[in-house]
Order: sequence, then structure tokens, then C-alpha cells
Amino acid sequence: MIIGMNPLILDQSFEFVIMLAAGMTIMIFHDLYLKLKIKFQPSKKTSFIQDVLFWLFAALLTCSFLYYSSFGRLSFHALLAFGAGAVLWKKFFCATINNR
Repeated sequence: MIIGMNPLILDQSFEFVIMLAAGMTIMIFHDLYLKLKIKFQPSKKTSFIQDVLFWLFAALLTCSFLYYSSFGRLSFHALLAFGAGAVLWKKFFCATINNR
């Protein structure tokens, strides 16, 4: 006898893993962006424009992850997974880029 898993649980697990990856991906790009920003030291006006463009890019990337995982439906566990991915990146993997 084979016991199958509920499709709702499978869908939510898939969404959780994808949004976890989304949080980590955004933090990777954020760390790389900060490293480049420190290296080149742009003026305040240029820095502001770069920040706005980066966060627009991050929003588009997050929306694409969300659309892939749940057809754009935002849920609490998706937000939780995104935040957990960001925290996991900062706690465990951030030193690989920042050499701290």
C-alpha cells in the first residue's frame, strides 16, 4: 500500500523552498551590490539612483520567484520563507563574499 502526500502540502513545500531560495538570491545580489558600492564610492545622487534601481531589480526578481512558485499568490509562509532565506544567507554564507 502506497500512501501519497496531500497535493496541498506538496504545493506549499515547493513554494517554501522556492521562496527560501529567493531570499538567499536577493541577499547574494545585495552583498555583491554593497561590495561594488564600497569599492567605487559613488556620489550621493548616483548612490540614490543605484539604490532605487537595485531594489526595483530585487522586486522584479522576487515577483518572478513568487510567480513561479505560486502563480503570484502571496501568503504568510512565502513571506516567512523569504525572510528565512535572507537570514540564513546572512548567518551562514555572507562571509564567503564579504571575507569577514
